[in-house]
Amino acid sequence: MLTREENELLCRVGPDAPMGKMLRRYWIPALLSRDLEAGGDPKRVRLLGEDLVAFRGDDGRVGLLDELCPHRRASLVLGRNENNALECLYHGWRVDCTGKILDTPVEPEDSTFKDRIRATAYTVYEAGGVIWAYMGPPGLEPPPLDLLFTQVPQSHVHTIRVQTGENWAQGLEGVIDSSHTNLLHQHGVRPSAEVTTTIQQAGFARRPSNDTRPRMESQDTPYGFRYAAIRKPLVDPETQKYVRVSLFIAPIYAMFPPPKGWVWLQGFAPIDDTHTMFYFFQVSDTAISDDERAHILETSRMRPGIDLDDEHRLKGNRENNWLQDRAAMRRGESHTGIYGVNREDIAVQESMGAILDRSKEHLGVSDTAVIRFRRMMLDSVKRFIEEGATPVGLGVPVPYADLRAEEQMLPLDAAWQTVSAAGVEPVLVSS
Repeated sequence: MLTREENELLCRVGPDAPMGKMLRRYWIPALLSRDLEAGGDPKRVRLLGEDLVAFRGDDGRVGLLDELCPHRRASLVLGRNENNALECLYHGWRVDCTGKILDTPVEPEDSTFKDRIRATAYTVYEAGGVIWAYMGPPGLEPPPLDLLFTQVPQSHVHTIRVQTGENWAQGLEGVIDSSHTNLLHQHGVRPSAEVTTTIQQAGFARRPSNDTRPRMESQDTPYGFRYAAIRKPLVDPETQKYVRVSLFIAPIYAMFPPPKGWVWLQGFAPIDDTHTMFYFFQVSDTAISDDERAHILETSRMRPGIDLDDEHRLKGNRENNWLQDRAAMRRGESHTGIYGVNREDIAVQESMGAILDRSKEHLGVSDTAVIRFRRMMLDSVKRFIEEGATPVGLGVPVPYADLRAEEQMLPLDAAWQTVSAAGVEPVLVSS
């Protein structure tokens, strides 16, 4: 349980908030590369509580600027994207992707006014079909994130994006909470004595355990921490254990064990204090066909224009009780009445309120990963603000592309720390 003050410290992400200042030291997904066409329409972006405008010039370069023109503060989202700059409709001021003012046509011809002013512009780069933004002090940018999905052909990557109505930490805590999967996701995750690792079939997953009381152990790493949910398997529980190792990658990413042949990563980019852009990056060993992509969206109920609106928001929300089908629950067709594993997660997370009041919780041993995440981020932001310490995850190089969340069946006396150990050293093992 956190105090109200700690909860505020964890959740608030605006430019004047301590956590907001620390998060600005990382690369954060701002939007997808496909959102911007060269010379095309500017796009409104809200990130870390700031209203921004993104555009791609005719030369392909991307600009991420304060949405409002530095002259009279009209929105540049309305502007003309021409000749590698945004032209404000109001008085014709032209701003390039670096924030440089190229022209002030209403000022005298000999004016040097434009040379003494710059628009707020943030550093960006593109990788993995994502436009990454750094919003901290210039010159302190960390190395680019070489996460696996940024290192493989995009034909092997499937990306889901959803705007959710809750604080960023709620979504992240959901994905690192391994204890809920056999309960909340009973319809989509089913126990089976015929498998030793998760197998995806016909829209649901088969796992080798029905144990709802996993034992949790964790281990700090240079990038954050990883933890094991250790369960009794359906087969030979007296000699072996079923271990699922998940990762928290500071500040907003998590990995959990996928079916064989895949690597999955989820990210929770803070739009502001009460809204989050959820990204689900799925990497396959083989190229993903159009039919496979359509199947993923259909089974997850994340189809643009059908399940999602133009702003990437689910059509199931608080106002309509997340489209919960009580009749299907009574018929035994669905445990939750909500279809799609991610949609189940989003529903329960949004149901907590826009910002969960963590001072009213009652946490148990099953919440080991959630507790460690909160303490790690709170300790980091306090040291960052009070001592100028390097934020968690930025102290040493991390082999992001090698990180994996995996599951294994192990002998009872085997150490779980041997599972998926890339990027672990040097750390102190703890429970």
